[in-house]
Amino acid sequence: MKKLLPLMIVIPLLLASCRLAKDLPGSGTSSRASPLEGRASQVFFHGEGRGLEPYQTLFARIEASIGFDLDQRYLDELIDTGGIADLGLVITNQYRKGDEIFLRAQANEEVIERWRTELAQALQDRIDRIEELLREANLAYKANDDTITITRYLEAALVASGGPVGEKRYEPEALVTEAIRYIEPLQFVLTRSESASARTTVTLRRRTRLLAPRVMHAPISVTYEAYNALGALYEDTLYFNSHDSGQLLFNPLNAAMKSEGVITFALNLDIPPLPRDLALRVEEALKKVSIEFPYSLSHPFGPESIGLSLEEYSISGNLLPTTHAKTAFSEGSKRDGIPILDVALERAAENELEDLVRQIPKNVRYTIIGSVGVLSFDKALDDVIAVVSGSFILYDSVRSAILYHSQDIEAVGWGATREEATARGFERFGSIAEYLLRTVLMDVR
Repeated sequence: MKKLLPLMIVIPLLLASCRLAKDLPGSGTSSRASPLEGRASQVFFHGEGRGLEPYQTLFARIEASIGFDLDQRYLDELIDTGGIADLGLVITNQYRKGDEIFLRAQANEEVIERWRTELAQALQDRIDRIEELLREANLAYKANDDTITITRYLEAALVASGGPVGEKRYEPEALVTEAIRYIEPLQFVLTRSESASARTTVTLRRRTRLLAPRVMHAPISVTYEAYNALGALYEDTLYFNSHDSGQLLFNPLNAAMKSEGVITFALNLDIPPLPRDLALRVEEALKKVSIEFPYSLSHPFGPESIGLSLEEYSISGNLLPTTHAKTAFSEGSKRDGIPILDVALERAAENELEDLVRQIPKNVRYTIIGSVGVLSFDKALDDVIAVVSGSFILYDSVRSAILYHSQDIEAVGWGATREEATARGFERFGSIAEYLLRTVLMDVR
């Protein structure tokens, strides 16, 4: 009996040791468990190492089993939660031996197989879509639709950024490089330009060794500086297309554009939401496809000055000695290169217009005649609000005709006192009136 006692103690220890070795295999163990380790519908993965290494090793073996790289978020989920829900994978056992950590995880084999199939199909779908886009790009290039060619390559790069593509030539970097290769030869050419009217013909060409064909249907942006109705400078951008002719006949459409400046024509291609480094490469290439057109608008009436008579009235209808509106109008006209001559006209009660035009000096053909008065006062917090209203005409003495009537113009001014608010309102009226005159001159030009 004494001889059997040691054996009764040793045998359970050996059995426990065998179970421990089975649950925590060494790094040489296959990532897929043997049939004896679990049901056929389960697949097992192992990881070992220090720190995060066992999780990374385990994750790498999962990727190797599926045949595709997985999103980083799945590794984060594995580390944070001990499993990957989408794969039905959980870490079922972990063991530490010194600094070494051993992990074992199991997943549903049907889920793993489904992922393998779906990812393979997604890979093929990406390749098919990329090849379709590149065929369209090639056809567009033959039809001189270079911008369509560039767009298709960028779209293909976006598709490629969605996952593996199998071949290096289909990777996003390679496709963006190819798109830039089509951007670089593009060049704007200006012909039949008229600086005095800011008119020009814009052509986008493809530079080659022998020929420079026009690029059809190219989206073009046109940018220049202009003034708003209150005289503030802003950047205006218009959008055009070279259509079937490969050309754009540009006529200024904004009467408020600066009288002297630069118009910039640029290729206006939308960049799809590519990775930032790739999008920056495309942006830099597109910036080089532009051209500047300096212009200096001439006054349509030549060097001849335009007369100006603009009177101001109080809320009771009395003529005021102030010249806020006239000053604002004159300053805006000077800025726009429109020569203004101050004309003093005596206002009469009856047949006012007839009396006024008779007083216009003989050497002045075009005259602006207008008036503005206070409609009402109000109070807002600590400020006085003044509402003013008025109108003006542009009169041609040679033809005895009114070329333009502004109709009623309202403006609002504010200030600490009624006088300050009225002055601000009159100034705004003068700026708006000058803006409208520019519109008239644009039509005359």
